[in-house]
Amino acid sequence: MIKQILLWPQILWLLVACGPDTIFLRPSLDTAAHHVSNGYALLDQHKLDDARREFERAKELDHRHVAAYVGIGIVYGRQGDVGKAMKVLDHARSMAASKTEKADVARGYEQLRQMKGN
Repeated sequence: MIKQILLWPQILWLLVACGPDTIFLRPSLDTAAHHVSNGYALLDQHKLDDARREFERAKELDHRHVAAYVGIGIVYGRQGDVGKAMKVLDHARSMAASKTEKADVARGYEQLRQMKGN
């Protein structure tokens, strides 16, 4: 009887210790601003598809996040689709309300102008 009592905690410990890993959610990392930041880092690495995915996720989280649209526009421009890039930036410009958002859009247009010149 005592052996059984001493054995159960060990069995329980083995079951818990050998179970699946606990997944810790980090909601602070799933924000539009965080995904936009990741997107620009990926743009710097010339990982256009990955960058676009980050900008799209930012847009899903906040459909009015102007920087996400600017990032998508830059991706389209770098992929050679300047017409589509301009449409996305035009949409971003129509949503931009703050000075920061307007400056982001202006930088996006400037990058597209530089792409056209090359």
